[in-house]
Amino acid sequence: MKRVWSSRSAQWWPKGAHAGLYALLFGLLLALAGPTAHEGDRAAWQAWAVHIFRHGLGNAYALPSLDYNPLYHYILWLFGRLAGSEGAIQAYSHGLKAFTLLFDFAGALLAASWLRGHWQRFVGALWLLLNVGYLYNTLVWQQVDAIFTALSFAAVVLALRGRLALSLVLYVLALNAKLQAIVFLPLLGLLWLPLGRHRPRQVLTGVGAAAAVQALLLAPFIWGGEHNYLPRILAINFTAVSLYPYTTVNAFNVWTLLMPDALFWVPDTLRKFGLSYRQWGLLAWLGGSALALAPVAWLAWQKLRRAATFTAAEAPLVLLVGGLLPLVFCFFNTEMHERYWHPAVLFLGSYALLTRRWWPYALTSLAYWLNLQTMFRHYHHQPTWLVQHPQLVAGLFALALLTGFRCLYSEYRRPARALTAGAGHAAAGD
Repeated sequence: MKRVWSSRSAQWWPKGAHAGLYALLFGLLLALAGPTAHEGDRAAWQAWAVHIFRHGLGNAYALPSLDYNPLYHYILWLFGRLAGSEGAIQAYSHGLKAFTLLFDFAGALLAASWLRGHWQRFVGALWLLLNVGYLYNTLVWQQVDAIFTALSFAAVVLALRGRLALSLVLYVLALNAKLQAIVFLPLLGLLWLPLGRHRPRQVLTGVGAAAAVQALLLAPFIWGGEHNYLPRILAINFTAVSLYPYTTVNAFNVWTLLMPDALFWVPDTLRKFGLSYRQWGLLAWLGGSALALAPVAWLAWQKLRRAATFTAAEAPLVLLVGGLLPLVFCFFNTEMHERYWHPAVLFLGSYALLTRRWWPYALTSLAYWLNLQTMFRHYHHQPTWLVQHPQLVAGLFALALLTGFRCLYSEYRRPARALTAGAGHAAAGD
């Protein structure tokens, strides 16, 4: 598997026999997963879908427990229309997995799109679609993190391929799926800057299209219900921080390593050396994110000076940084849920397909699966195997971060040498 993508031949959608194999795999995965779900999340989807079925999409936010951004409510509305009755919604709520699984497949296909040939792309996609760490969130837990993950990933890939307007639109959709997509804004901003200077018309087109999409998404909740629910939507986003003020909300991260009792609801407002645990976590996250973004920031500066844009040559570096950002976010911050690792798997999987550097992807996939499986089985009330011990799993995440940053150094050196060589050749030519 080589780094062979080019803007002229890029294609990520399947054709012919491979399309049939993907469809067969899609159906098989849904059948094997069956109605399994985390009971709390299943109850929420059922209650939300029934409420929207009764009162209409525009009145979704009249339900006090509904606290997600708008995009998923469109899926719940469509599911209700297809189900046709409240009883069917309750009985077949596991059918919602099919909608989310489409985004899992889209992410895997796009991750493999860097490879040459239909067969190579098919095999590459299977490295994700047969990875329990990648699919557990959707098929077993029945959560929806795959939606904002695939949209954020697509926004990054399209920015790398020079599609600024579409990248902006997809990122707006990602934010409307889940606010966690905000962790990718610095990376996308660095990719957009050179494109904006090189293609200023795309900036106007992209901003206008993104604004239009945002307005359309919000329109039913502003004008289609009994009240204007925009203040409620804004409140949900601005109060997301400190909603669960604990050192960790079941994520096996650095707080689990430092504090064996962290999983038993230790407040993150407690103080150490003059700062609260929350503040220490924020500082560590900002420092780790800055370290991960530094190579891309340096490249963006060089490209701004040369009036150039990012290309497929920098894809390994950008995808690796895209994987490190959610890892750093979830590893150091307080208040993290066990599902917040999810985007790292897709980005690191695509990086592994390009470079054959599998350790960050393998370690993250294993640790993420163990974290989800342990909490799905109610760690606080059930005995657990040694391999699922929270501190051991947190150690795996720490090792994934270390190997990821080691790969980051190698990827940074490669484009830095290329840029230096290019400048030298240009000077010689002059």
